[in-house]
Amino acid sequence: MAHRTAEPLGAAGQAQAPPDIAMMRATAAPVLGPDDGPDAFPPSAAALETLDSTLRGHLQLLIPDVQKAAGSRRKDVQTYCSLACVGEARGKLTVATAGTPAVRVRHVRRLARVLLALCEHYERLTGSGETAEQTALRLLGEHSSTCPTCRARDDHGNAELPCTEADQLYDAWRHARRGAFASVS
Repeated sequence: MAHRTAEPLGAAGQAQAPPDIAMMRATAAPVLGPDDGPDAFPPSAAALETLDSTLRGHLQLLIPDVQKAAGSRRKDVQTYCSLACVGEARGKLTVATAGTPAVRVRHVRRLARVLLALCEHYERLTGSGETAEQTALRLLGEHSSTCPTCRARDDHGNAELPCTEADQLYDAWRHARRGAFASVS
């Protein structure tokens, strides 16, 4: 089930902590990994049910937080996109999870995509640090600007040597970017 971290007091004096975005991302990531082809995710029925319930719980915790963060901002494109994503997530929660395993896997993936999209909106609305995409891009830039292999050039100014670490950082950035712009359909 979804967790919250710190415990600041809410308006009614009750403890209310911010959502644990890292945990929510970690729950959704394996479902949408590089091996997410049609036959790559055949979990048991029990595992699929647990994942479905966990993703739904995360969404139920995050939806009000995104809506609250959007309500406290000026109305701009980002705010309206966030609220549209909230509506999309609510729609996904109303869909029954019955059907064949393939249908259930597709629905779990939809829940995971909309959860990742809501995580991005929450981070942008609250200014709670870098998004996963921004962090990955920063790490790639820091590495590329200091790595002797990445900085090596031939007479024509082209990169001379392959750098495994830069390739891995670039793949991490592409994966984070794909998660940030994942379709919520």
